[in-house]
Amino acid sequence: MSIARTVLDLAVSPWALVALKATLALFLALAVAGVARRGRASLRHAIYSAVFAVLLLLPLSSRVMPNMPVKVPVRAQPAAPPTTLVPVTTPAAAPVATSLAAPKLTALIVPSAWRIYLAGVLFILGTLVAGVVRLRRWAAAGEVWLDGTRLATDVACASGIRRAVLVVLAPDIAVPLTFGFRRQTIVLPAAAREWDDDSLRRALRHELEHVRRDDWALQLLGRVACALYWPHPLVWVAWRRFCAEAERACDDAVVGAFEPTSYADQLVTLARSMTRRRRVPALAMASPTRLSERVHAILDPAQARGPHGRIATIATVSVMALTVAVFGSLRLVADEPSYEKAVDQGVAGGIDDGVRGGVDGGVHDAVEGAVALYQESVVRAAERGDIEGMQDLLDRGYNINATVPGDGTMLLISAKNGHTAAVRYLLDHGADPNTPSPGDGNPLVAAAGAGETAIAELLLDRGAHIDTVVPGDENALITAARLGRTDTVRMLIARGADVNIRVFVVDSDEAPHWRTALHAARRNGYHDIEQLLLGAGAKE
Repeated sequence: MSIARTVLDLAVSPWALVALKATLALFLALAVAGVARRGRASLRHAIYSAVFAVLLLLPLSSRVMPNMPVKVPVRAQPAAPPTTLVPVTTPAAAPVATSLAAPKLTALIVPSAWRIYLAGVLFILGTLVAGVVRLRRWAAAGEVWLDGTRLATDVACASGIRRAVLVVLAPDIAVPLTFGFRRQTIVLPAAAREWDDDSLRRALRHELEHVRRDDWALQLLGRVACALYWPHPLVWVAWRRFCAEAERACDDAVVGAFEPTSYADQLVTLARSMTRRRRVPALAMASPTRLSERVHAILDPAQARGPHGRIATIATVSVMALTVAVFGSLRLVADEPSYEKAVDQGVAGGIDDGVRGGVDGGVHDAVEGAVALYQESVVRAAERGDIEGMQDLLDRGYNINATVPGDGTMLLISAKNGHTAAVRYLLDHGADPNTPSPGDGNPLVAAAGAGETAIAELLLDRGAHIDTVVPGDENALITAARLGRTDTVRMLIARGADVNIRVFVVDSDEAPHWRTALHAARRNGYHDIEQLLLGAGAKE
C-alpha cells in the first residue's frame, strides 16, 4: 500500500476528517485576524468567536450535511500477479500472524488514544465547572456594595448599556472580573472601596463592556471548544488571542471615555498587585499576560477603536455559516489516475503508451469508461455465478484479485451470493481468499455474513485465514454472530476460530467500543449463538 493511500485511509475516518477541517478553519481565522491586526479589537474578537462556533458545529454538520466529495490523487498500487493456491486443511501459522499484526497493533493504539483524549476532555470540562463554582462562592461570600452598584448603573446609562448588574466586593481577588448570564455580577477587590472616583469608573466601564458584549457566555463556549479539540495546538493559539482581543475591545471602550495614560497606569498597578492567579472562567481586567501589548495599544493614537459595524457582523456570521456548510459537506475520496486504474483492472492492454504521459485527455476519458464497464461486467458475472462470463473477462486480461470499489473481488461477490461452483472456479484460477475489500471484509467474512457455511468451509480448505480481522469490517466469526448465522458460527468454532478475538469499533451509530462475537450475539438477541460461544470458552 502506498504512503498516500495510507494517509488517505486515516484521513477519511470521521474524527480525523473533523480534525482536518478544524485545522483549516483555525488557519483561516488566524490568517484573517492577522490581516486585521490594525483594525478594531472587537472585530478580531468576533472572528475568533466565530471560529469557536465553527469548531463546535463541525461534528454535527459533518453528519447532517450532504456529501461533497473531494478527489485526492493517489497512485494505484500494482496488483500482485495471480498465483495458484495449494489446498490446505488449516492455514499456516505464519500467514495468520502476519495478517493479524496490523489489526492487533491498531487495537492496542486506538483505544489507548481514545482514553487519553476523553481524559483530557473531562479534565478541562471539570476545571471549567470547578471555576464556575469558585466564582459563585466568591460572589456569595462577598459583600454586596450598594454604592458601587448605583455607580455602575450610572456608568451603564451614560454608556448606553441597558443591562442589570450587581457589584460585589470580595477579599479573595486582586482585580475586577465579571460573570453571569441574565443578571451579571461585577466582582471588585475589597480595596476598591478606597479607589478614587475616576479609577472606580474606569474599572466599572471596562467590566460593563464585557457585560454589553456577552463576553462571559462567549468565553464558556470557547472553553468548551478547547476541551473538545484540546490535542490541537492551534486551538490554544486561537484561545489566547480570543481572550486578549476581548480585553483590548474593553480597553478601547474605556479609552473612548477616559484619559489613556491614567488608564494604562491603573492596569499596570493592578497587574503588579497580583501575587498569584487563581484559575476561574472569567476575564480579569488586568494580568501580566500581554500587558505590554495592551498598554501599547491604549497609548497608540492611530489604533482603530470601538465596536465593529453591522456590516462586519453580518459578514462574519455569513462566513461562519458558509464555512460550517462547506466543511461539513467535504469528504475525501481517492482519485487514482485513469491509466493506473485501467492497469490495475487489467483492461488497458490495447491503449497506446502515450496515455501514460497524460497526452490525450480524451483517451483518459475512454479508459475511465472502459474501467466502469468492466467493473459492471465483473459485478454482474460474479453476482450471477456466471463462470463463462468470468472466464471471458480473465481471458481478456482482467486481474482476478482486483477489487471493485463498494463491491469487492469476484471471489468475494460470488461467495456472498452463494455460488459454490463459481467460488471453486475462481480459487482454481488463482483467486486469493484473503484479499481484503474495505467495507465488505474479505471472501470468508462475506460468506460468513451471508450464512453460506459450505462456501466458508471451502474457502478455509483453500487457504483462507479463519481469524483475520479486516480493519473496519470485523472478522468471520464476529460477523456471523452479529448477523445470527448459527450454522456458520458452529462450523467456525469447530474449525478452531478464536472465540475471544475482539475489534475496536468506531462508527457513527454507537460510541467507540470493543466488540467480540459474544457481545455481538448478545446485543442482537441471538441466544443460541451466545450459548455456543460460551460453551466454546468465550469470555464475558
